[in-house]
Amino acid sequence: MKFAVTAVAMSRMTRRRVGKARTEIVDTEENELFHNRGVPITIPLDVELAYESFWNDLNKNSTDIVKVVDVRKL
Repeated sequence: MKFAVTAVAMSRMTRRRVGKARTEIVDTEENELFHNRGVPITIPLDVELAYESFWNDLNKNSTDIVKVVDVRKL
């Protein structure tokens, strides 16, 4: 299942937006990041949580975090 995920970078300290929002097309059937117990994620909220978790865990020492602002099924 494909989703358009729109996210912004935010300062960890102030929670103010850093830069512009970006949209990425993700395929939950092809990308292992979006599998939960071997089954592709199909609910927008679960896509949001997996996307944020991946980027924020990957960049734990960054001064910014990623916040998803929209998930749309394509």
